[in-house]
Amino acid sequence: MDPQPPDSLTSSDDETPEALLEAFRAHPEWTERQRDEQLDRLIERVPADRLLVAARARMANLSGTEGEVILRIIEAHATPELLRELGAALVAQPHLSPERTWEVVTLLEGAELLDEFPELIARAEELEELLDEEGSLEQLAEQLEGDPEGTWLALQGLGAVEPEIRPQIIEGLAQGPIGPGLAEFLRLLCFAHDPPTRAAALDALAQPSENQEHLVTVWESIAADHPDAEVVARAQDWLAGRSRSQPKVDVPAVQEATTAIQAESSIARSLVTGLDGRGRGTIVLATYRGGSLAAAAFVCDVTQGVCDVIGQADLDSPREAGLFEQLVEQTDLEIVEDVPELALRLLGGSVLLCGRSTPPTLRYWLEATMPPGFRALPFPAPFPGWDPSVLRYDEMPDRAQAVLDACPNWLDHSPLTYELAEEIALREGGEALPDPRRDAGAYRFLFEHRLFGQLELYRRMLYWMASFWQAAGREYLGQSALALAGQLSDAQHSVPSHPFTVALSTRSLKTAQDNLREGIDPRRKPRSMEA
Repeated sequence: MDPQPPDSLTSSDDETPEALLEAFRAHPEWTERQRDEQLDRLIERVPADRLLVAARARMANLSGTEGEVILRIIEAHATPELLRELGAALVAQPHLSPERTWEVVTLLEGAELLDEFPELIARAEELEELLDEEGSLEQLAEQLEGDPEGTWLALQGLGAVEPEIRPQIIEGLAQGPIGPGLAEFLRLLCFAHDPPTRAAALDALAQPSENQEHLVTVWESIAADHPDAEVVARAQDWLAGRSRSQPKVDVPAVQEATTAIQAESSIARSLVTGLDGRGRGTIVLATYRGGSLAAAAFVCDVTQGVCDVIGQADLDSPREAGLFEQLVEQTDLEIVEDVPELALRLLGGSVLLCGRSTPPTLRYWLEATMPPGFRALPFPAPFPGWDPSVLRYDEMPDRAQAVLDACPNWLDHSPLTYELAEEIALREGGEALPDPRRDAGAYRFLFEHRLFGQLELYRRMLYWMASFWQAAGREYLGQSALALAGQLSDAQHSVPSHPFTVALSTRSLKTAQDNLREGIDPRRKPRSMEA
């Protein structure tokens, strides 16, 4: 049975305009017809002066159903003064949805007041391109409902948009009916690592809908799988309160049901690369799930988490997953294939590091390629039970050199390194190689002004490579990397004389000298750029 608005509205002290406006927020279950009836009664029965006072007090938040009501009240009683107040309120809300923003801009333009707000003129031009370019939002909504690949393509497109604009697009999409395709799109965005994007998706799913059945599955998934306790609590509240006639949802039961319907998955192929000099590597997975095969390549950064992901869906066999062959052909990094435990452990640790720059497509491809119940966890400790302290310190120079020889692109290419390399060459002669004893001052200066700030990066890189080499069966390198990583996390080893920093400084300075002899100097712009 549809909830009904009150049969009568009065302007008594018990039913003030403020309370009546608040009712729109308090009754999200009202249909559009019921909200229209409530608004008509409100305008008819409440004196205009009292109604406008209440609307003015709420101009600071024009989003949601209440914001729509406030706009309609202002439109019904528009004066230049009132519209100027509305324009100022809109300037202060840069993240309002495109549709709501456009409504306000249209009111101001119709009253010939838009020219008084230069900020809004610029925003209107952006919105015109966003909203009117072949009906982009409408087309996107249609794509989500009608195209099997619409979801991940839409997520990919959203990732190309500036993060500040994404909440506006999400709120704009939610102005229309939320069908199963759009609901799934919003569900995936509820896992986004960008807080405004995630919040916009949650708000969109929480908006009143005449048909909530397909939303139940979406909220159940969020309640069962989301890593954020606050988001889980919000999902539980929605499930518990979606209908007065239904009993409160038992969350463990929801979790069990969600887990039960998840399709089993099996990893058909995996590939993990070593790390480049920036601390980036790639993990590729091809997985059967629910009878279909999907593959995805996750570009991981040891400080930023997953920074890019591309995928292929509906494959017939692992041989069709061209991501593997492309990576093998294009990379010069060491590769470990078909050790899924390594891929899952490193990807889990990378997901835990994700932040606002993480692409919105991540959750889609995680669900397509990871086993059910996957959780982001810290990077695992390689070689469990082995104590790195058993290695003698006098072994570390050889071990540090072996690790760096196995990772030839681990170099420092900073301008400071080139300045010091140039200085050594000028002082000692063009053929003189960097020497940690003779050039101790240069080594110390490079460490204090550059490498000391990079130790955490290299520590994480060493941990990744320790797990990588363990999986590859290269115990000497893996244990060397683990021991070095542990030492770099200890203040007593954070010194310019540590074997790892000495070896890294030497090879970085030597490489800089070699490049300078060949005329390669990253401090100088190419002539084409200078021109």
